[in-house]
Amino acid sequence: MIAYVLGGVRRALAAGVLGAVLGLGAFGAADAQAQGIKLGYVEFPPYTQTEGGVAKGSLIEAFDKAAKAAGIAYTAESAPARRLFAGIAEGEFHVFLGIKSVKDFEGTTLVSAAPISRIELNAYGVGDAPAVKAKEDLTGKAVIALNGYSYGGWRTWMEDPANKVQIVEARTADQALQLLQAGRAPVLLQYSLPMQQALGGKAAPDLKAAPVQTLDVYVVVSKKAPDAEALLAKLESGFKANP
Repeated sequence: MIAYVLGGVRRALAAGVLGAVLGLGAFGAADAQAQGIKLGYVEFPPYTQTEGGVAKGSLIEAFDKAAKAAGIAYTAESAPARRLFAGIAEGEFHVFLGIKSVKDFEGTTLVSAAPISRIELNAYGVGDAPAVKAKEDLTGKAVIALNGYSYGGWRTWMEDPANKVQIVEARTADQALQLLQAGRAPVLLQYSLPMQQALGGKAAPDLKAAPVQTLDVYVVVSKKAPDAEALLAKLESGFKANP
């Protein structure tokens, strides 16, 4: 009986040595395969959103293709913008797809050399296109804006009492469009793709748009991600392979 037990111990030790030689560590191949990076995203439909507990959206789909092409396993988690940005800096999240000009990212991230996508921000009005080219053109006006959207820094400017902007909040793109058509405010700030989805392919002859800003979308990698430089290089290659 003692010899049997000792034999089992020897076999277990031998297996552990073999695992170490193969680079599998103490938990074996299953654990190694389960490891992956964490993609963080905000609720920003139709680019990034959660549907039935699953990450969806055009940018999520693009990332999924790039990650598969690069052989990268990942999980995706939605988080409010402030928590996500801080989480990227601290390494809680490894990758973010979006703007790179975030204060939390300064000195804490690596960024793709070129943008992977562009998002158009427009000012919409009924009848005439709003004369909006810069933030200052909104001074003293009522503006419809969606909850949780930073609009590339425009919301922060609008929320400053010195600029006298009355923000009319909307929960969804559909509601924002309804508020504009009902005359609740003369200007709606909205991205082009969500507006197209809100219209549902229907023509809106009185709806006019004025382009105000183009936001570049980059691959942002936390410097605290495992092998961050190699991870960014693989993702860049993956996006190039799936333009």
